[in-house]
Amino acid sequence: MPDASTVARRLAPAGRNLGIDTARGLALFGMMVTHVLTFVSAEGAFTPAVWFAGRSSALFAVLAGFSVVLSTQRVLARPGARPWAAAAAGLMLRGLLISIVGLLLGMVTSSIAVILVFYGVMFALAPLFLRLPTLALGLLAPLWMALAPVLSMALRRGLELETSSIVPTPGDLLTPQYLFTDLLLTGYYPVLPWMGYLLLGMFLARLDWRSVRTAGTAVIIGLGTALLAKAVSSLLLTAGGRAVLEASVGPVPDPEPGSLEYALQAGSYGVTPTDTWWWLTIAGPHSATPFDLFHTSGVAVAVLGLCALAAIALGQRSWLLAPLSAPGSMPLTVYTGHIVFLEISRLAPMGGLTELFVHVGIAMLFALAWRGLASPRGPLEWPLSSAVRAVQRAILGPVPARTDDRDIAVH
Repeated sequence: MPDASTVARRLAPAGRNLGIDTARGLALFGMMVTHVLTFVSAEGAFTPAVWFAGRSSALFAVLAGFSVVLSTQRVLARPGARPWAAAAAGLMLRGLLISIVGLLLGMVTSSIAVILVFYGVMFALAPLFLRLPTLALGLLAPLWMALAPVLSMALRRGLELETSSIVPTPGDLLTPQYLFTDLLLTGYYPVLPWMGYLLLGMFLARLDWRSVRTAGTAVIIGLGTALLAKAVSSLLLTAGGRAVLEASVGPVPDPEPGSLEYALQAGSYGVTPTDTWWWLTIAGPHSATPFDLFHTSGVAVAVLGLCALAAIALGQRSWLLAPLSAPGSMPLTVYTGHIVFLEISRLAPMGGLTELFVHVGIAMLFALAWRGLASPRGPLEWPLSSAVRAVQRAILGPVPARTDDRDIAVH
């Protein structure tokens, strides 16, 4: 049994940026909130759970961009023509394996919009942007968030595509054309607009997050962007959009699902309807409009900045962040375990905050014990990382394993 100092070093290894892990832990727990708690109370009012709607999954997606960069930078630093091929093959394999886990989880639950298949597709597409300079990524990300929703709306209108809330399962592989459409355009986490989060994360990962200036600037810019997106959306709705959209949804009473107020506060089902372009002016969760993407991205950047500041302030005592950073270092394991346990717990519902505390508590305790006593990689992260390194070695030669921030679990 390791002593306390050894456990502390394992929970906060030298060279690992625990601010990133902490932000990922917050994203995981925020998604648990949206999975467990209701958005509308019995009295017909929105609950605090709506604060996490859309924002937690967006933070998770931005951190996917971090994972892309941090998991490939040692490979890309090698000389010669093969590093990009090795990095690309590793990312594509990673995306495939994550997607397989997501498809299997789709067989476990039909009530939770599992993000992993969409997440895996974004990893597989990431090699297209690996060689872009930092400035190009920084310019492309907001441009993508502004234009991709417009392209999505145009395609969905032109092809008369309806929103899909289906959780992908292996059976959907038998109809690849419909699965492709769901993943790219009509699903709960549509890849076309959501790639903007990945690009933003790739840009942010190239910055120095051990710098107080970088972290502080992120907090200011992030909060400013989030507030500005909401304000402009509100102005556009006041200027005429709300009347058009209320007529569009019809006589659905607030705040029931399907009403305009529900879409603005609690969320849509991945994308908006296509009957009017005014839908692109809302900033509601999971609407994949420009204002939704900019608002949630701003929140994600601000959270990253705050987590980085916390890690900088704690310094050698950053192990105090372990209740968040340990789960954040093994997100595939924690997310998968949460989905499975959520379905099991439905057999004997605990309800409300009690159930949420059980999910969060188990995730924290397991991650702390595993990382402190067993391994820096989670039970699902270890085979995934091993498979990726095997592919990279086959193309490039031996690739050293890392256990700091360049080798975070779900990379």
